[in-house]
Amino acid sequence: MQVLINGSFWGQPNVGSGQYLHGLLRWLPQVAPQHRYLLLLPAAGGPGPALPPGVSSVTVGTPFDRVSKNLAKLFFEQVALPRAARRLARHLGPAVLLVPYFAPPLRSAVPVVTTVGDIIPLLLPEYRGGPHVRAYMRLVRRAVRGSAHVLTFSSASRDDIIARLGLPPRRVTSVLLAAGDQYGPGDQPAARAEVARRYGIDGPFIYYVGGLDARKNVPVLLHALALMRGRGGHASLAIAGRALGKNRRLFPDLDALIADLELGQAVRRIDVPTEDGPLLYRACAAFAFPSRYEGFGLPPLEAMACGAPVVVSDASSLPEVVGPAALRVPPDDVLGWAAALGRVLGDTRLSADLRAHGLARAAQFSYRRVAEETIAVLESAARL
Repeated sequence: MQVLINGSFWGQPNVGSGQYLHGLLRWLPQVAPQHRYLLLLPAAGGPGPALPPGVSSVTVGTPFDRVSKNLAKLFFEQVALPRAARRLARHLGPAVLLVPYFAPPLRSAVPVVTTVGDIIPLLLPEYRGGPHVRAYMRLVRRAVRGSAHVLTFSSASRDDIIARLGLPPRRVTSVLLAAGDQYGPGDQPAARAEVARRYGIDGPFIYYVGGLDARKNVPVLLHALALMRGRGGHASLAIAGRALGKNRRLFPDLDALIADLELGQAVRRIDVPTEDGPLLYRACAAFAFPSRYEGFGLPPLEAMACGAPVVVSDASSLPEVVGPAALRVPPDDVLGWAAALGRVLGDTRLSADLRAHGLARAAQFSYRRVAEETIAVLESAARL
């Protein structure tokens, strides 16, 4: 069987869809070496990282590669990719096309398996975007109904996809993700010393990373921190990253809120390069993730893999990710967040238990398992 894969995100290994694609392609040839794996790369994307053993590639061009990035993307997904898949299947034999993000072709002669990590633009009004985004979502929403099968990353997302996209349950499978190999435990005192040297953060701190858009609910952390400090606590918070836009409905003004709550001395805004991600997880006294909605939620899993005590929202997919290995709080319960974080910071026994349970929980997730469960779906789709 030829496994043909949309490689649009191959050159973006640090974004969610790119991480997923890289993890999957590293393991697919190892768990099912009897198949051929061919990555179909858009010419407009330029060269990407080296391919893993057992994977080859074909570059697919469009008439818009030098004209318009958006038109080239759309033409690649809807015309060039299914054409190339049909041609390759004709010459190489039976094939299945894996589209590892929510952009399947409307028509394909080759069976399509589409990965839909989440359907946030269909669920949350502030993410629906302008007319072009809404038109694109109407297209892929219609197209996904023609996929032989849909993969997603959690049972919570599976339920949403079945309900909102009208797909039969037998055609939607949840395959839980995994953290990358770089996320693992380390020497916490050494990590804290290095974070103090690089970022100027001294003493125990709460850490947040994972995006600053509205659903991430970071203002709740700031209000909880203000409450903790108002009660005489000395907690501090490090927030990684910057807002990716200026729309205040989509990206709350955290700096203004920090000033309003008089938290200027307690909150550090930091830019963390990808290679420093594990360092911050290992150094923090607690990792907090108050998101209202996730398709999966990798940061809590990465944090647990690095030995951080974790507190998450009791919402969407997050209980599936952390299981009993983290404290869970309703996303908008400021009092609950202040209490939970105060417990982790003040109770060394609880902190140690959460570290141990988090490491054990994270060890249950692997890209080998992701690849094994994915290839089973691909093989089934190819037989339809």
